[in-house]
Amino acid sequence: MTDGFFGFGALPQAVAGKIVADEVGLEYGIHGDYRLRCTVQPIFRHEDGQLTPIAVSGQTVPYLRNVPVALSEFLAGVAAEDRGLVARVCAVLPLANVHNIGVDDVSLMFRHDAAAGTGAVEDLRFMVERLGGEGFEPSRLICEVPGGDHALAAELKALGLHVALGVYGAGLPDVDVVKRMDADIVRLDRGSFERFCADVATGRLLRPVVSELKAQGVLVLVEGIDSESRLEIALAAGIDLLQGDLLEPAMLVGSLFEEQPREAADFRHGDCVVIPLFG
Repeated sequence: MTDGFFGFGALPQAVAGKIVADEVGLEYGIHGDYRLRCTVQPIFRHEDGQLTPIAVSGQTVPYLRNVPVALSEFLAGVAAEDRGLVARVCAVLPLANVHNIGVDDVSLMFRHDAAAGTGAVEDLRFMVERLGGEGFEPSRLICEVPGGDHALAAELKALGLHVALGVYGAGLPDVDVVKRMDADIVRLDRGSFERFCADVATGRLLRPVVSELKAQGVLVLVEGIDSESRLEIALAAGIDLLQGDLLEPAMLVGSLFEEQPREAADFRHGDCVVIPLFG
């Protein structure tokens, strides 16, 4: 394959010059010997016993000689003066690949990286305008941001995007922060959700937290649904949106996945021992 540079036009040359398209239009980044490729994983909405893919979570994964490498390992080898630029490239790639998702009418969720600096918002503004001109409405973009960055959340809202508040590690959602940021979604990452799955006492906290957030009109998403027991816990707590390898693993953009609704019962075979957390 020959790397053919894709013309992003209004993006700064330093950013656009690191993004290329292959012969079928899949776009990726280049940094040294690494290829930065975009993966997507479906996000399912649970309603009336059905799981329907309504969005995909887009992330950038470093590859070295066609083998995926942990992001932390890759970043450890990036020179300090290049990290901001690399972060901007990683942020742009999911947006550049929205037409390669392969499923119509789903939204794209992506994460804002503070390491990308102030230029990331201008890059996003350009991409939103460009995608809008191609028929992809800003309302189908969901940007995940950390709690407390009210100014960034307001900028995203002004662009027409939805805002997801990310809760990481052992964190707990703060309803007041959710209100101040006018978040549409609260996303518990794998580490945060694992905390609720750790034991019965901690698990009992999940349902009231979810109920309080939903009372504010906020959807709750958990990632890390990679076992039947975790699916059971999420469903029992009333989680709206689910993501994880049990339901569908992440795949390189351009791959196909089943877009029809699935029955939640298809993933519940009764092989696991589920602790009744919620009575």
